[in-house]
Amino acid sequence: MANEAGGNESRIGRGTKVVGKLTFGATARIEGEVEGEITGEDLILSESSVVNARITAKSITVAGAITGDITARERIELLASARARGTLKTPNLVLHEGAMFDGDCKMPRDRMAA
Repeated sequence: MANEAGGNESRIGRGTKVVGKLTFGATARIEGEVEGEITGEDLILSESSVVNARITAKSITVAGAITGDITARERIELLASARARGTLKTPNLVLHEGAMFDGDCKMPRDRMAA
């Protein structure tokens, strides 16, 4: 996914564990472990990611494991390798064949407020 602003993508690499509150102003890729709270724009959780957090972002793409309350203003996409548990809140949800999801999904008719 290209960063529209032309800036660099933030990344938490494989082998890294972060505990706390994270805020990203641009595209962020998580390949390691995160526990806590994440706020941002475009968030990408790679296959190696293990996330246990409350997440609020514009769009979220999940290929790894995630547990928590996940809110996206525009879209959540669970790729085939995704393992999600918790509550998803988004106006647009894409589930690829093979994705595992255990929890609740809330999809408001109108786009969620920014």
